[in-house]
Amino acid sequence: MSLKLFFVLLIAFSISIMSLENSFAQNMSPHYQWKKFADPDTITCKPGHLLLQKNDGTPACVMPYTYLKLVDRGYGNYDSSIMNKRPEMMNQLMQNMVANEKLMYHWHEMMQKNPTIMMQIIGDWVTQMNEDSELMKNMLGPMTSDPQLREKMIEAMKNHPHMENSLKMHSAWMDSVHHPMMNSGMGSGMHGAACSWCPNYQMHSSSHSMGFVNSDRMMDVMHEIWINSGMSTDMHRLMIQNPSHMRQMSNQMMNPMLGTIMDDEDLRQQMIELILEHPEFMNSVRHDNPETKP
Repeated sequence: MSLKLFFVLLIAFSISIMSLENSFAQNMSPHYQWKKFADPDTITCKPGHLLLQKNDGTPACVMPYTYLKLVDRGYGNYDSSIMNKRPEMMNQLMQNMVANEKLMYHWHEMMQKNPTIMMQIIGDWVTQMNEDSELMKNMLGPMTSDPQLREKMIEAMKNHPHMENSLKMHSAWMDSVHHPMMNSGMGSGMHGAACSWCPNYQMHSSSHSMGFVNSDRMMDVMHEIWINSGMSTDMHRLMIQNPSHMRQMSNQMMNPMLGTIMDDEDLRQQMIELILEHPEFMNSVRHDNPETKP
C-alpha cells in the first residue's frame, strides 16, 4: 500500500469515527453528555433543539420557543459564546424571534431610534432585492393585501415625486387605474376622486407589552444580537425573508421602507409591475374616467 493511499484511508477513517461519535452524542441526553465530558463545547442536541445552560450550570436541549420562555423566567441565560459556536442553533433562535410579533415590535423601535442604522439596513435590503425579486414580493405582498396597509401605501406612493412621475409615464398603470372596477361590490376605488396619477394631477412607543414575564431579559437578548454585527445582519436577512414579519414591520416603518425602494429606479419599476398583479390594490386606486363616460 502506498503512503499516499494510507493517509487517505486514515483521514477517511478519522472522519467516520468523528461522525459516529457525533451521532452517538446526539442520542445521549445533555445531562449524560455533561457528566461524561463536562465541556459545553462537546454537547450536541437533536436537530431543531437549542442548547441552554441552566443557572445551575447544567445543560438542556430545548425547542426555540421554550428556550426564550426559560430565559425569560430566569431558568437559564442566553449565552452568545454557545451560540457563536453553533450557527445553525443561532439561526433557529433568530427565526423564532422574527416570528414573534411582540419581540419584533421592540426590535423595530430600536431601528427607528437609530435612523443611520435603519437606513443602512434598508439600503442592504435594496441591494438584496435587486438580486432576488422574491424579496420584493415578501415586502409588497402583505402591504397590497391588507386594506389598511394598502391605504398607507397609496399615500406613500402619491407623496414620492419619482414614483408619481414613473406612474404617470407607465402606460399599463395609467390604463389600469382607468379600467372598470373588477368584481362588482368591492368598493368604489378612489371614491370618485380626481385621478391621483393623471397628467394634470397636482400633489397637495414602548408601552407595547412583550408578553414575557421579564421584558428586561428579552431586551438583553435582543441587545446582544443587535450589537453583534454578524448576528444582526443574519437577523435582518431573516426579517426580509419572512412575509408575515414584513406585514408587521410595515405598520411601524412603511415610509422609510417604501421610500428607499422608490428611490431606486429599477426597484421602482419592479414595484409597479408587482402592484399591477394585485387586483385588490388596483381596485383601491381605480376610478371613473370622465373621458370614457358616454
